Amino acid sequence: MITDAYARRDDLQTSHDAAASVRPTRLEQLVFDALSARPRGATSFELADALGLSLVTISPRLRPLVNKGKVIADGTRAGASGRMQTVWKVAAAKPLIRFDERGQGSFL
Repeated sequence: MITDAYARRDDLQTSHDAAASVRPTRLEQLVFDALSARPRGATSFELADALGLSLVTISPRLRPLVNKGKVIADGTRAGASGRMQTVWKVAAAKPLIRFDERGQGSFL
């Protein structure tokens, strides 16, 4: 699940937990889920086509996902028009908890 809220790097863990509990917008979640299903990533046009939505509905959802660290721009490829388009991918997941040799977990 992605979030709409932010926490600064130096905020207390409770702030990060609160930010993580905020629900994403429905459209951000649709875009994120569509990208999650595409290991090669997708352009904005491909996402719009796959979701049956307009480009002007999809494109504004990408920047917030990038700002949240959930999506990255990963190069370009030629689109149907022949012009180069940004390829968007889901960012690599980072572990939230580290376990020591005794099995004790701690937040990263």
